[in-house]
Order: sequence, then C-alpha cells, then structure tokens
Amino acid sequence: MRHSHFGRNLSRTVNERRRLFMILARELIEHGQIVTTFAKAKAVAPLVEKLITRAKKGGESDKRLVFRVLADKTSTASLMDFAKTRFASRTSGFTRIVKLGPRLGDATEAAMLSFVDAPPKQKIKVKK
Repeated sequence: MRHSHFGRNLSRTVNERRRLFMILARELIEHGQIVTTFAKAKAVAPLVEKLITRAKKGGESDKRLVFRVLADKTSTASLMDFAKTRFASRTSGFTRIVKLGPRLGDATEAAMLSFVDAPPKQKIKVKK
C-alpha cells in the first residue's frame, strides 16, 4: 500500500528523495542538461516544470517557494532571471527527456533531461 506517499519512491526515504530532487533540479538549472537514469529524469521533470512556472510569475512569494525547493541563492536567482525571457512564449513543456540507452556499468536505462529551448550538446546514438 502507498499510504502517505506521493510520486516515485526510488528506494529512498522522504528526506533522501527531497535532497536528490533538489540536487538534480539545481544541476539542470546550472548546466542546461543532465544525464541520469530514466526513472530519476521522469521523477524530477514535473518538479522543474512547476519551478519554472513559479519563476515566470516572478513575485516575491514565488521566489521564496523556488528557494525553498532549490536551497541555493545563485540557482534561484538564475532561474528567476532566465525563466521570464527564455520561456516567454511557452506555457508548459519546458523540459524534454531523451533516452540514451543502457549504461555500461549496470545496464540501467540512461536518459538526458534538458530544457526544450536549449539544443542538446551531446550526440545521441541511434541503434540500427
């Protein structure tokens, strides 16, 4: 049963999951794209979408809510800056997930999570 739980578990406690999502969201904002497992990418994408929507509104309470999730002043400031200009024409769908295939070490499905407006910097290998 899934009592008192919302979203994906990822075999972690509540605090571990919150910290993982915070770090992944912060790295995505800083670098524009991250390579992680497919499950983690699917779990953190809605969080980033909601953060960008909050940042586009740009109020002081919205800034506090974004900072509450990211817990970093520089990431919060950069998100508040580029959300209004970079995603001005979009209302949703700010991120994309591209499957990269299995990793060599443990054969887990790897994925690249990136912003839609930023072109992917990594070449994607297509299986024939």
